[in-house]
Amino acid sequence: KVEEKKIQIGILFDTYVIPRWQRDRDVFVTTVKELGGEVNVQNANGDKERQKQQMEYLIKQQMDAIAVVPIDSESLEDEIKKAQDQGIPVLSYDRLVKNGNTDGYISFDNEKVGTLMGDAIAEKLDENSKILMICGPLEDNNVQYVEKGFREAIKKKKIQVLDTIYVTNWDSDEVEDYLIENMDLVEQVQGIMCGNDSLAGQTVTTLSQHQ
Repeated sequence: KVEEKKIQIGILFDTYVIPRWQRDRDVFVTTVKELGGEVNVQNANGDKERQKQQMEYLIKQQMDAIAVVPIDSESLEDEIKKAQDQGIPVLSYDRLVKNGNTDGYISFDNEKVGTLMGDAIAEKLDENSKILMICGPLEDNNVQYVEKGFREAIKKKKIQVLDTIYVTNWDSDEVEDYLIENMDLVEQVQGIMCGNDSLAGQTVTTLSQHQ
């Protein structure tokens, strides 16, 4: 009896710095195996060129499908077209590859995420309070939607945003540097919005050490 060839699925992660991606990887791999397939996992560690090379590698390995968490929402357009030209469907996972025309896209309602964050901070603060916004990188297509939802939600309390930064590659070290260099602003605000758990954790740690 000839053994049936297992479906081969490639998945490209931007980084494992945030524990969430390790959990997603494990669930993805386990689920595919339970369904009878195999997974080829690649991690670019925040390097856009490396992610391009990994995409090329998965194409050469003739994957049956590829899922990608893009580092940059615009940098994989050519590689996606190449995969599709070879009959390999490509799925944008969590972040959309703009102009990539992927075969599917799965994510959260990121504007709603921002709205919920804005509602939460507005509930805690008085009218005309001041805050800082520590957002993820603009290369991440989700960031603009989270920011839009957040800003709309804080309008009802007339909360003022004194400064907004966009952290490169979600690098929490950048948060520490910013906060230390801008303690004059930190002392004026009543709240800080952070784009994810990692940025929030670094914010709490830095403020506890320098205030």
